[in-house]
Amino acid sequence: MAAGTQMDDALSTSAFLTAIEESKQLPSSLQGGKNGMNMKKALVPHYSLAFVYGTLKKGFGNYWLMEEQILKGHAGFFGTAETKQRFPLVCGPFQVPFLLNIPSDGQHVVGELYLVDRIALARLDELEGVDKGHYERSCLLVSGLHIDSPARSMLGDGCIVEDWMEFKAEAYFAASHYARRLAQAPHLKAYTEKEAANYTRRKDRPQNYTFLQHIQAWIAKQGFANLEH
Repeated sequence: MAAGTQMDDALSTSAFLTAIEESKQLPSSLQGGKNGMNMKKALVPHYSLAFVYGTLKKGFGNYWLMEEQILKGHAGFFGTAETKQRFPLVCGPFQVPFLLNIPSDGQHVVGELYLVDRIALARLDELEGVDKGHYERSCLLVSGLHIDSPARSMLGDGCIVEDWMEFKAEAYFAASHYARRLAQAPHLKAYTEKEAANYTRRKDRPQNYTFLQHIQAWIAKQGFANLEH
């Protein structure tokens, strides 16, 4: 089946949330807490599922942003999943993870799912440098959803989510103008503590280069061929 057809057949986030709402009416007393937003408030179309696979995951270098948005009620941890299609996940300069939008190559990448509103999505765009050409936000399919216990308890037993179900989620891919050269790096199933052990935070990187210049310098140092032509 073609990728476009698969995407069309998958449940959109709004349809997914509507299905949840129809399957189980949530008590009005349920409010956001450590797990994030009021789940009943989240059951509206302007919320999205966001798939994070690297430093935005729990316990990693940029999780502070997810935690901030959770505490402000703009996001909520939903569970874990993996990409329906195979994609290359690689580490680049400073052990920064990059998901490459080259379907059918790489592996079914494991990551975390969050419900995010427009405010949280805008903050994620800012962190990922979307307007600077660092990353590109695009939709992908996820499956094998394992809902977090607090989220499942809020949804209730009437909401049934099976492993085979596919859902659309927003994800951040390496910008296309450098992604193919990064694809020559080793492909990962998941970004783990092993890869993150040598991660360098932005404030600790040399400041005389931009992020894109760091990427190009790293690619050159690895001797990766130019595969654009």
